[in-house]
Amino acid sequence: MVAGEGPRVGERSIVLLHRALMIENGTVLLKREDFSVLGYGKQDETVLLAATASDDTGKSTDESLYASNAFGTGDTEFLHLTERLLLGDMKLAAKELLTQVRLKSAGDLKRGKSRNFSNTPDNFWYVIVQPQINELSITVRGDLEHFRNVSSLEIKDDRGNTRFKIRSSNDVGEAIKLIFHAKRKI
Repeated sequence: MVAGEGPRVGERSIVLLHRALMIENGTVLLKREDFSVLGYGKQDETVLLAATASDDTGKSTDESLYASNAFGTGDTEFLHLTERLLLGDMKLAAKELLTQVRLKSAGDLKRGKSRNFSNTPDNFWYVIVQPQINELSITVRGDLEHFRNVSSLEIKDDRGNTRFKIRSSNDVGEAIKLIFHAKRKI
């Protein structure tokens, strides 16, 4: 497009995706700030172009994740719930947390009672969405002593396992350290 011009009219609409959540059946979830319209089309079809940063392999992190169908139905349910119930930065924190987990470990979250999700097939981490305080409470397998000096996040005993909270997207990196230090059965 020439600077100063708006989107052009053509046969197909063209949308540039800055960020999107792909769901199994081909559905793409977007917020208004996640895309830019490059052109409006006369047809019902729309062309979606991904605009994501690449890693050193040439593939984008999101592209690799979505191509591997890393988000299962439970993961998607968790993301929908956090999008609906959490505010501001915590929506991003929830998505980033799950993305980082799935990049390192296949699986799917299984919804329990209320807003609780356990990881399957190995329940080495468990997350509770807490909208009333805009946080995620995470329990990882292993006693408190096993997690000492692993992360800067405050950890607490949870009936023989260890619990901590994510209060902003700044906590996600430290949370990942704790999650992947958890004892695994598989």
